[in-house]
Amino acid sequence: MLFLALIALSACNIFGLRDSEPPTEEAQWNNFANTWELALDNLYYAYEDSRNTINYGRIFLSDYIFYFAQQDITDYSTDSQWTSTQEQDMLLNLHARYKDIKLSLEPMSTPDEITSTEAKLSRVYELKAKLMDSSVENTIAQGRMELHYRRQNGYWYIYRWRDYRSSGERTWGLLKHENG
Repeated sequence: MLFLALIALSACNIFGLRDSEPPTEEAQWNNFANTWELALDNLYYAYEDSRNTINYGRIFLSDYIFYFAQQDITDYSTDSQWTSTQEQDMLLNLHARYKDIKLSLEPMSTPDEITSTEAKLSRVYELKAKLMDSSVENTIAQGRMELHYRRQNGYWYIYRWRDYRSSGERTWGLLKHENG
């Protein structure tokens, strides 16, 4: 009986060598964000590549707070603020629902305020993505925001993020609320 089992296994070529699959390109990430620009790149990388969801929590200081747009609090009963833990959970949910996420951040007319230890960036943003079961790309959030970075131990982290609605668009905060 054992002899028949060995013959059957050898006929299946289960022990034969096979070609290995080529390695996939690693997800982009700045492990040492020693400039605010590298830290900002990590925000892009976390949203645009689901493999970086595990790194997302590393871009925030422990006392980080996201402030929802006042209109979203009023119109949609969102929270008024939340923490980096909620951010991490939201991004996992977002990547489970959407694919091919593209983030655009354009400087506003307000100049950035940058010192050696802090940076305040004002940006107009737009996120586009496809639902997992769709091939149609849609704008899933747009508005204005302020990102506040702080340098700590030589590296830059987000410690405040304020979201603003420009007009009737769906804000980043509303997207976070729906995926939180």
